[in-house]
Amino acid sequence: MTTIVGKDAPLEQSIEHFTDTLKKLNIEVVEDNWLNPLDNVYSVHLAIASLPCIYTNGKGSSRLAARASAYGELFERLATHLSFSDYYLGLDNSNAPYVHFKDEKWTVIDQADPSIPNDVLNASLRKFYSENTELNLEDLVDLQSSSFSRGVCSIPFTNARNGEVVYFPVNLLDNLYGSNGMSAGNTEYEALVQGLSEIIERYVKKEIIKRGLALPVIPDEILSKYEKSFKTLQELKGNNLTAVCYDASLGGKFPVVCVVLFNQSNGTCFASFGSHPIFEVALDRTLTELMQGRTFSDLDNFDAPDFDLERTSDIVNLESHFVDSTGILPMQMFKKVPDYRFVAWDFSGNTQEQYKALRYMIAKLGFDIYVRSYNYLGVCVYRTIVPGMSEIYPVDDLIYNNTNSGIDFQEALLSLPQTEESLETYKSYLDELENENVDNDALVCPLLGILPDSKSAWETLRMGELRCLIALAAGEHEKALEYAQWTITFNQVNFSLDKIAFYQCITKILECKTEGSLKLEDYQNGLELLFGKETFESALDHVNGKARFGTLIASDLNLKGFAAHQELVRIYNILKEAQEHQDVKK
Repeated sequence: MTTIVGKDAPLEQSIEHFTDTLKKLNIEVVEDNWLNPLDNVYSVHLAIASLPCIYTNGKGSSRLAARASAYGELFERLATHLSFSDYYLGLDNSNAPYVHFKDEKWTVIDQADPSIPNDVLNASLRKFYSENTELNLEDLVDLQSSSFSRGVCSIPFTNARNGEVVYFPVNLLDNLYGSNGMSAGNTEYEALVQGLSEIIERYVKKEIIKRGLALPVIPDEILSKYEKSFKTLQELKGNNLTAVCYDASLGGKFPVVCVVLFNQSNGTCFASFGSHPIFEVALDRTLTELMQGRTFSDLDNFDAPDFDLERTSDIVNLESHFVDSTGILPMQMFKKVPDYRFVAWDFSGNTQEQYKALRYMIAKLGFDIYVRSYNYLGVCVYRTIVPGMSEIYPVDDLIYNNTNSGIDFQEALLSLPQTEESLETYKSYLDELENENVDNDALVCPLLGILPDSKSAWETLRMGELRCLIALAAGEHEKALEYAQWTITFNQVNFSLDKIAFYQCITKILECKTEGSLKLEDYQNGLELLFGKETFESALDHVNGKARFGTLIASDLNLKGFAAHQELVRIYNILKEAQEHQDVKK
């Protein structure tokens, strides 16, 4: 059996438990895209066979460690339902006794007073999340249920400091925190240590990049104590590459390591951060994260560092660092004299003692820790929220970039392809969509919370194309021409040649219709020669209102006709059934 530092069980035992549990759930997974760019660096892509959009990426210093990492992350995302947070789960789930978890609570929205009541969050948290905004209950309806009539769904978390139970809206969790603080482990404390370590890692990373902090280099005499990691660092030096390992503990306050890989062939660099109370584990995580899902051919795709702190501390740049480390680093990180002294930190002890140490670090910063367990799948899974510290996205996203922004359009847009309305009705649809603050290039399905089938018309449908199709149905030829031209320009790579030809033919017909000196009958033969008779007739039918909405299929709030989405709901319902079975066992 293979036991590694920081884990409370052998890797083989962990993997066996994960795979046996998936078999019992009848969920088949596929491991692929194995990468081993360095001797002690492995990564693997793990996905549900019938639903590739649910996947994880595992990393480690061995194949076993990478597999355990991938399976652990998959259980985090399944147990907490994070994998489903971007999707509407259908009318049946929306009306079910519970949508997410059996201990959820619903708060009906009072239209006369939609303010957040006392039983949602607590006084300090309501103030934190609504400061500088006018946050109300309508903003907190979650996409998965998409039910303004049912109200706001909240689930309980426990304050680790005083035991207070606080109900957090599902929408708030989905919009602000992503996977930050989610963890799976062989034991309760192993999982909790992982969750807090991740939160601390990302907090420190954000502070360093935002403020342009220069870090001290970790001496080789320290690094050489850890043979595998030291060898990996040496392998990363050469062929115009050099890796430097920095102490990111900010003077011994936090258990964080940073490795920056400098690419001297093009003057670029990128950074990886890792955290764990045990220095050896933090170093290993940082190095395996550095090359996760990457080969050496991928190392030319990063940016040069920049002296402009306003640019590097921009929210979009910081989000890029969190997603895939592709953001720009501040040049100030590489000043000759570091802002902190080097500290040879190492927080030893068992996982329970490590958890206490991490809690103390966060408490000293003045933040409260809220924890929730999701152990119904037979795996120790926790989600930890530290308001003010662990947000991945800015709090005002609840107002300006909320995942529930497309709920009002779900039913109307899904049924649109089978409608037969008057020109005036379609014009009102167009006016409404044009008044929405949604860019033309926004994909429609993510806005509605729908998983489209591969190669379907819905998969590539963007707001600009939808506006074009509705303008055609409304007989608004000038607007339709504008949106058709945009559709062609934007989708040169995304569309098939047939579909590009369809919109090119529409633009030519519309130009004849909108330009007084041109007559369509004079150019019909020419257009048929250019695009073919079938394409010309289809385009002409759309311009004349005899046909509408291209090859889009109509659906309803149970997403009939969307095979991939139906499979998503099926997998989700398996997880709900597991909650029922847990109650039976009790």
